[in-house]
Amino acid sequence: MVFLQSFSPVTSSKLYIQIYTQMRDAIIAGHYQIGEQLPSEKELCSMFQVSRVPVREALSALELNGFVESIRGAGYYVIRVTPSVEDLISEVDPQDIIQARMTLEPDIAREAATMINDAQRAELRDIIERFKEEAKEDAYTTTVDREFHLFLAKTSGNTLYHMMVEMIFKTMEQRMWDLILKRTVATQKYRERNNQEHLHIAQAVLDGHADNAYTFMKEHMERLHERYWS
Repeated sequence: MVFLQSFSPVTSSKLYIQIYTQMRDAIIAGHYQIGEQLPSEKELCSMFQVSRVPVREALSALELNGFVESIRGAGYYVIRVTPSVEDLISEVDPQDIIQARMTLEPDIAREAATMINDAQRAELRDIIERFKEEAKEDAYTTTVDREFHLFLAKTSGNTLYHMMVEMIFKTMEQRMWDLILKRTVATQKYRERNNQEHLHIAQAVLDGHADNAYTFMKEHMERLHERYWS
């Protein structure tokens, strides 16, 4: 068997994650096929120029994520060569998330303002009140924010919009996004402004002003992009 020799030495920070990422990417790229044995721990230590501990942790991570299985006394064998939806979602770049939202959500807000019915107006009024409560408490939570944007997607009447926004918010369940929120919309500097932007969008949708809803959401997403880079 000829082992792939293109792995790169890694730095000291989170060794096993770097090893796991390189090995997973090699499997996905087709360098290792289903049923094929991975290099031994000793060989991997040599390739990555590390001790056995991070190599074992990386192999365990590959096993936990369903890429390989361990056969006692025989080593690790590949059992899956394609990433799962969860793998892909967890690694979406925050900038890609913002770009997708900038493209989709203004149209969603406009459609929501066009399609909203009386029952949905009552639901939106409740969301508005919760935004106002947050403003009184000078607080920010992702709960009302998420519910609001998903409400608009559902109210748009477009099932695919709703599914897409659900997936976007799923990609936001990552540590990097949490860090971005903590230094942007969750800070005192931006909390009030962010809250007011939500209220303006909500009121435009509530009143059925489609063009205003589009404009306010577009501005909201553009400011989110600006805050990301601040």
